[in-house]
Amino acid sequence: MKMNIKILIAVLLLILAGCKQQNNEQASVQAKAKIYYCPMHPQVTSDKPGVCPICQMDLVLKTDDSESKEETTNIIKLSEGKQILANVKTVKVEYEKGVKEIKSFGYIDFAEPGKRTITARFNGRIEKLYINKVGDIVKQGTPLFEAYSPDIVQAENEFVISINDRDNSSLTSGIEKKLLLLGLTKVQVEELKKTKEIKTTFTYCSPFEGTVIEKKIQEGSYFNEGTSLYEIADLSTIWNISEIFTDDIYYIKKGSQIKILTNAYPNQGFTGIVDFIYPVADQQNKTIKVRAVINNTGNKLKPNMFTEAYFNYDLGKIITIPAEAVIITGMKNIVWIKKSDKEFEMREIKLGAKIDGKYQVIAGLNAGDEVAASGGYLIDSENQLRSGDLKPVSSSNPPISFTTPDNKKIWNTICPVMGNPVDPKAPTYEYKGKLFGFCCAGCDEKFKKDPEKYLVNLNKDGNKFIGKTN
Repeated sequence: MKMNIKILIAVLLLILAGCKQQNNEQASVQAKAKIYYCPMHPQVTSDKPGVCPICQMDLVLKTDDSESKEETTNIIKLSEGKQILANVKTVKVEYEKGVKEIKSFGYIDFAEPGKRTITARFNGRIEKLYINKVGDIVKQGTPLFEAYSPDIVQAENEFVISINDRDNSSLTSGIEKKLLLLGLTKVQVEELKKTKEIKTTFTYCSPFEGTVIEKKIQEGSYFNEGTSLYEIADLSTIWNISEIFTDDIYYIKKGSQIKILTNAYPNQGFTGIVDFIYPVADQQNKTIKVRAVINNTGNKLKPNMFTEAYFNYDLGKIITIPAEAVIITGMKNIVWIKKSDKEFEMREIKLGAKIDGKYQVIAGLNAGDEVAASGGYLIDSENQLRSGDLKPVSSSNPPISFTTPDNKKIWNTICPVMGNPVDPKAPTYEYKGKLFGFCCAGCDEKFKKDPEKYLVNLNKDGNKFIGKTN
């Protein structure tokens, strides 16, 4: 009996020892499983809670599924402490008046319509110069020079003979036109008609008004018909030629106002109007020339002066966000939207103009959305550490929706006419209760003429081009 009791006690002791060993093994496994790491510097790990020695962020318990069940690729949770360490600050998105300013460098040039060349209409020799230097200002009819010309003498002689012959009135009229074409003024022809006196020299008067910018003759020099004698330009109106980057040319239109500054007059600005955008871009510099007409009061602006030109384009009411809130990956533009006190959602957006440290958002955000204005890159880094990589936003987010400044939603994302992505800056058209967007101006006019013809090009959601129109 005593032997049986001893055996029973021994068996119980063995069972208790086995249970204790199993509990110790489980505790050891749990202890091993508790690894803490820094979200910003994953190489920093610890077997107990603490802070990262690099960035002082709280270490996070590394588990297989504790956070993966809570967070998706596009949504991440951050404690208040982590938000403070990451300097996360948010801003609410609102509509505001937007003006895009474009600065460019340029130069002053002659206005071509006001630049004239005075050429000889006859053969001759300069006897006397009345306008003898560059910079002289002449008016129409101002005497330029006195010349001897056998061509003029012969024409005047024929004119006087025809006057004396009263039966040849038609001949007289023809010779009179010839004298006018040779350069005589009407006053000179009338004087010849009265006096009938043929002079060996005659005075040539300027047919144009302007400033002499080049003189090509001297007293005593001979010239032939067609010889260039003077270059005259009207400097009261000049051109400013600006070089605009191709990315900014959209914001400059014919009729746009321009403000010009020069080093010569740092405290005075000049204004003008864009009258021409050159049709060909500079391949090397990626620029397009823009010409503006300037009223040159007092002739202060001189051709070949260098200028700074400023163009302003009114964008109307637009949504803007700080530039630092946008994460530009190369393929897409990302922001983080605050969904709750500890939750942020990744959102793809479409950017427009950059204005004073802000980006215009033309698609992807609505008024009232709260975005991370600072700390977005740290949120994104945290997300990539947890997800392994930046996954396509479109896998879980809906397609980008377009809205107009008055918060009307554009129904389609694909142009029903051309099949290109909708440009929110292009004209819109409302049809059957839906606001349709287009890729460019012109497509809206085609759509208006026959909407049903182009509606068949889109699928039922307006996000895919089927292309059934012949």
